[in-house]
Amino acid sequence: MNILAIETSVPHASLCLALGAEIVFATEWEAERNHDAHLFPALEAALDKLAEQQLDYVLVGAGPGSYGGVRVALAAGVGIATVSGAALVAVESWAQLAEDGACVVADARRGGWTVRKPDGSIEVLAPEELQALAYPIYSTEACGKLAHLNLENLQKEALCPTAQGLVATWLSMSCEEQASAAAKPAEPIYVRPPHITAAARKPWEI
Repeated sequence: MNILAIETSVPHASLCLALGAEIVFATEWEAERNHDAHLFPALEAALDKLAEQQLDYVLVGAGPGSYGGVRVALAAGVGIATVSGAALVAVESWAQLAEDGACVVADARRGGWTVRKPDGSIEVLAPEELQALAYPIYSTEACGKLAHLNLENLQKEALCPTAQGLVATWLSMSCEEQASAAAKPAEPIYVRPPHITAAARKPWEI
């Protein structure tokens, strides 16, 4: 099973290529809001390593996280999957960070906090709801970002999903789980309903 994995749901982005059980190429970069400037050179280097071998899967970290970053990776993944015949799969980025009985938390902006609960469900909670959680809490935010919330059960901070973590998550899934994930549309994880605006003018009026 040859896998190309792209994780751009976070500013510290990464990409890797796994041939069988071996990671043969891996790279990381700080993207902030400019993922595409770094992603395509990384893709070129990874595909050079792949050479003439068959690519089976393109895994993209679906978030939660940067919607723009995930969309860039998905767009690139569509192109690679179309040319190579590989399956494009969106994999939850936080699954690799989760541990039994613990939550993963990040700032959802607008006063809310994105929470992945131990059962795998993801939702946005108000600060008081986050403070009421009885589970151990891990966070993707920088150390100290949650200090004002006084969370007594905060265990770890500054966790970051990686492309290699996506591969590990995928390989830990059963064949049935992989087939189910591959059958779904590859799209970002929306923690809130996507905000879609209408164009001020129709394309033919511009």
